Amino acid sequence: MTVFTTIPSLLVLYRIDHDLYEFNNRLAAVMKDQVAIENNITRLNTSLVELESAGRKLQATISSHELDMKSRQEHIEKMRTSLNNAKTNKEYSAILIQISAEKEEVSKIESIILDFMGQLEANLKSASAIREQLDVAQKSLEDSRRQSSQRVAELQAHIHELQRNRERALNAVPPESRKQYDRICQRYPGDAMASVDFNENDMETITCGGCFMGLNIEDVNLLRGRDEIRRCQSCGRILYLPEMLPQQASA
Repeated sequence: MTVFTTIPSLLVLYRIDHDLYEFNNRLAAVMKDQVAIENNITRLNTSLVELESAGRKLQATISSHELDMKSRQEHIEKMRTSLNNAKTNKEYSAILIQISAEKEEVSKIESIILDFMGQLEANLKSASAIREQLDVAQKSLEDSRRQSSQRVAELQAHIHELQRNRERALNAVPPESRKQYDRICQRYPGDAMASVDFNENDMETITCGGCFMGLNIEDVNLLRGRDEIRRCQSCGRILYLPEMLPQQASA
């Protein structure tokens, strides 16, 4: 009599992986809102850093222009003083022309400073608005974490227990079978196996429980007669007969 170990051991592992996949999806759904808020907080913080950096550059530019303007104004005052020492009309006129030119430059610098100050004011308003958004987002994140903390803890406890069970179940699976199973898991996470669906009174209609494509009687006979892996030719899942399910899994 054939002793079956391959498919039964894989089925134990499969049921655990199926549950793990489901619980991880539930955890991801619970965490989805939190992740969205965290991503928004990250985006807002990045924008704030960029605005603060731009604000510092604007302030440095304004300070540089203010120093230039102050220097020119001091120069104008010196030239006004030198008017009293002008010895000729020509010299006097030349100094007036220089003063006029410097005043024009000062006027240009004042306009530039006003423009940069307008930009800085807009920058500060934007930064303030982002800080307000950050406060709201942080509060929303705290509320979300508080409301979901118990559910997250429960799901994580289930997942941890399943992972420990998986380690034990994995050791019972033959190494070569484990390799095949792992490869199929990459394609079908949590769904690497499929039942062979049929009615004993109608063996002409046999289908794969994974992709619902047709199978044949040979698939049933080989699974009943040999302790080996048989895969669906359509989807590639590992096939099993419903009668092979562990008692607790079929309940």
